[in-house]
Amino acid sequence: MTSLAERTQVAEYMRRLYARGLTTASGGNISCRTCSGNVAITASKLDKAALEPAGVGLVTPAGVNLTPELTLSIETAMHLAIYAQRPDVQAIVHAHPVFASAFSAAQASINTHLTAEAYAIVGDPAFIPYALMGSPDLANQVAAGLATASCGVLENHGVIALGAGLLEAFDRIELLENAARQTVILAQLGGVRELSPERLRQLDIFMGRA
Repeated sequence: MTSLAERTQVAEYMRRLYARGLTTASGGNISCRTCSGNVAITASKLDKAALEPAGVGLVTPAGVNLTPELTLSIETAMHLAIYAQRPDVQAIVHAHPVFASAFSAAQASINTHLTAEAYAIVGDPAFIPYALMGSPDLANQVAAGLATASCGVLENHGVIALGAGLLEAFDRIELLENAARQTVILAQLGGVRELSPERLRQLDIFMGRA
């Protein structure tokens, strides 16, 4: 796949993210590794609802901007830190969906043990302590927090999902937001019936995590 094809895919998934109400016109960022060993990542200060391939930058693993006409996302260092630590990760989606982001500011956790799909695909999201957006501290803390997890909740910020491709990372963001909505709904209904430890163990085996 050429870099143009990868930039096209990143732009498509960002527009999809916005269309699904999972981020705002200025929020969130998406990246993927390219066949040349670099990273395609959304640029800053562009309308995410109408993002085109020309609005997706290219950066080396060392952080050199190969598209100097673009201002790369302020979270570029965070994406690069994750890729450096996780060779299995090929794509990253960071967004600010309403329900999941609300949990980032609440003294409560998103319950992914409510449905088999959520636990199988998302697992248990990591909680990552607050650090200023775009800062080296945030990059380091997110990379450390996602050493083994596929999703993370960033305190007073938003959420992030990793994947073997853009579809998997996007799917995890959607399922994490759905799990957050379900957590709120079931808190109102009462009588929550979670998956038992035995069923969670079965899912871990099914997904190759155990």
